[in-house]
Amino acid sequence: MGLAGAILLGSGCATNGRYVLLKEYSATGPVTTNSPLCGATVCIQPFRCASSLVSPDPKTQPEQPEQFKFVEFTEEQDKTWDGEFHALKKTTVQADLREIGNLRNMFGMVMSHAYALNDPGIWLADTLKMDLARQGVAVVDPSHADEADVCISGAIEFCRVDMYMKIWADLVVDLEVKPKGGAAMHKKLHTNGGQVAWAGSTAEFYHPMRESRQKISWLISREIQNALKRGDVAKGQ
Repeated sequence: MGLAGAILLGSGCATNGRYVLLKEYSATGPVTTNSPLCGATVCIQPFRCASSLVSPDPKTQPEQPEQFKFVEFTEEQDKTWDGEFHALKKTTVQADLREIGNLRNMFGMVMSHAYALNDPGIWLADTLKMDLARQGVAVVDPSHADEADVCISGAIEFCRVDMYMKIWADLVVDLEVKPKGGAAMHKKLHTNGGQVAWAGSTAEFYHPMRESRQKISWLISREIQNALKRGDVAKGQ
């Protein structure tokens, strides 16, 4: 960030806080012509959120999925997101906000916070449905859990975006993968994302969060594939 950005941070804009709409409009997960998940039935159950999403700091290191490619919003999606963000910001009451990060001045001092306008758990589940469907997965809701090859759920333990010189985000999910007829398995997934803080806008805050969430989706797809490969699911039988 240049001098102009530093002056902005030091002159009070960091005290206004930031509000972020967590929403996607299309699949962003792996694109493969012959996905190992094609034909599988997966039940996505609700993802819970920890009481605090910003502390304590995670002890794990973020993982970078192999061959990951970040998917930007299209111009149309960007306009839609911006419009929905402003509309929701006007109607969301303080009690419904979730603290998800910090804004700092040039000295690194926390001046204000970032808040999610909607539930991060719903954001993760909804986007995962789109990402799995693109890989040929039949996604079912909890009412059809008994019919699924795999049920996935879990808890978002950490979801924080922070701004100091740059904007970065970390997402930590305790994933539960339960194959049909088998025991549930837990896997801690940790991803991150970041970008230069040009203006500290809401869109800039969402960018590294989108990156973190997209990477988590890639890792969840991998964990489902691993369950299938281990023979925990009699796929196709």
